[in-house]
Amino acid sequence: LRPRFADDPDPELYMLRRSSKSAFMPDALVFPGGGVEAEDAEGVDEDAAHARAARRECMEEASLAVELDRLHWFDTWKTPSGESPRRFLARFYMTTIAPDQGHDAQADGTETRAGRWSTASAILAAWTEEQVDLPPPTLCVLLQIQAGAWRSWPTLDAAQLRAPILPKIAAAGSEIQIVMPHDPTYADLPGDAAPAPERATSLPRRFVRRGKRWVPED
Repeated sequence: LRPRFADDPDPELYMLRRSSKSAFMPDALVFPGGGVEAEDAEGVDEDAAHARAARRECMEEASLAVELDRLHWFDTWKTPSGESPRRFLARFYMTTIAPDQGHDAQADGTETRAGRWSTASAILAAWTEEQVDLPPPTLCVLLQIQAGAWRSWPTLDAAQLRAPILPKIAAAGSEIQIVMPHDPTYADLPGDAAPAPERATSLPRRFVRRGKRWVPED
C-alpha cells in the first residue's frame, strides 16, 4: 500500500493483470505473488519462508523491492476442492511504502502484464463496470482496504491466521457460486470443508459468477 499523504483513507496499491494464457484465473487483476521456492525455505521456518517468497515475488513480478521485516501476514485462503488439481494455500501479506517510492514498478511481461498503481475505490469502480475481473479473495481484500481494515492488519495474531478460509463451489442453475464457510448452506454442500475463521464472518457469504465478474451476495 502507498498512502499518498498522512492518514490517507484510500491508499494506492499495485496490481497486475494475469496472462491470458494462464491456466488459473486468466486475465484477472491480482496482487504480485507465487509459490514458495527452495531458496525461500532454506534455513528458516515455514512462516519466514512464506514471507521470503512474498518479498521475492514482488521483485520478480512487479520490480517492487519490499522490506522483509515490514511484511505483515493478514489472511490465508485455500482453493476449493472443486478446483482440483489446481489448489493453493495462499497467504496474503501487506506492507506500506512512502509516496515517493514504487514508481519503477512494472509487470514482468510473462506471467503478468498491465501493472498499475490505483486505489481500492478506483479498482472496485472498474470491477463494477466489468472492466476488470477480480477473484473472490482479491475482491474481499479490496473491499476491506476500502473500508479501512488495513490499518489493523499489522496487529493480527499469526495463530489465528493459520486457519484458512476454505470456500466451496456450487452450481445453482446456470450460475457458478463460491460459497463461504459462514454461509448457512456450506455444511450441506459437497467438497472439502473447514470451520469459518472469525475474520471471515464480516465477508460476503457467497460470490456468484455473472457476466464478466464475481458478484458478492449475502
